[in-house]
Amino acid sequence: KVFNDSWMAAYGFLPPDSTDATVGDVLRRKDGTLPDLVHTHPHETVTEAVAIMREFGVSQMPVVSAEPPVMAAEVVGAVNERDLLDKLFGGKVALADMLQDHMSPPLPTIGAGMSITAAINALTSADGALVLEGGKPAGVVTRQDLLAFISGRE
Repeated sequence: KVFNDSWMAAYGFLPPDSTDATVGDVLRRKDGTLPDLVHTHPHETVTEAVAIMREFGVSQMPVVSAEPPVMAAEVVGAVNERDLLDKLFGGKVALADMLQDHMSPPLPTIGAGMSITAAINALTSADGALVLEGGKPAGVVTRQDLLAFISGRE
């Protein structure tokens, strides 16, 4: 199902004045307790990645080949808790393994200036989307972020 702003507003998922809200607005509305870009590196272990996810309470994060600020091309993969858990319990991954051998594909990307509806559409097949601002990763938006943003606008 593809959603659009008018459908979302017509069915009460977005207030009528929110159809011009952007993904960047969602990022800026986050409570600020997280760094802008919670991330990990391919040379870190699965244990280290899990520790980062636990520390910041995130369910997915990009794997980058450099220290931020990074360009979109430096995002080499992602860590997704669902994929990682399946691999750990399936015996395909050990906690001491390097991430470069077990990371998931990169998160889908979406521009900070795009509509909330575009983010919803990007999240139909992924748990999170990497938000790009000026060609640089600015943060990750999840379904939970969108729900919090939409419910906080009423």
